Amino acid sequence: MSEENVEIVGSAFAAFIRGDTDAVLQLCAEDIVTTQPPELPGASRHQYGRSGVLEAFAIWPEQWDEYRIEPPRVIADPGDRVVVASRTAGRGKQSGVEVEMEFAFVFTVREGKIAEWQIFVSEDQALEAARLSE
Repeated sequence: MSEENVEIVGSAFAAFIRGDTDAVLQLCAEDIVTTQPPELPGASRHQYGRSGVLEAFAIWPEQWDEYRIEPPRVIADPGDRVVVASRTAGRGKQSGVEVEMEFAFVFTVREGKIAEWQIFVSEDQALEAARLSE
C-alpha cells in the first residue's frame, strides 16, 4: 500500500470539503482526466486538465442545495491507485427532495499528483474498475 498516495488523495478530499479549490488543484496533475459516471444526467463523461476538475466540481453544487460530503474512507490502495468511498447528501434544487448517496472513486496517482479521477455510483463498480472485485 502506498501511504503517500493515500495521503495525497486524503489531502485533496479534505481541501474539497473545506472549500479550498486551489489546494485541490495543486494536488492534481496538469493533464488530469476526470471521468463522470454514465448515470449522471446532463454531464460530460470526461473533463480534462485542471479546468476540467473545476468543471467537474461545478456539476454537483448546480444540482443540489445544502450539498455536503462526508470524509472518505479508503477501501484499497493497489499500486498507483487509491479507491475510496464517500457518502454525499443534499436537497435537489429542482425537486426539493433530500437525498443521500454513496459514491466511490478510483484515483490514479503518478509522480505525486492525481492523474486520473474516476467517479462511480457504487463501491462494486469502483472495485471492479480497480480490478479488486472477487
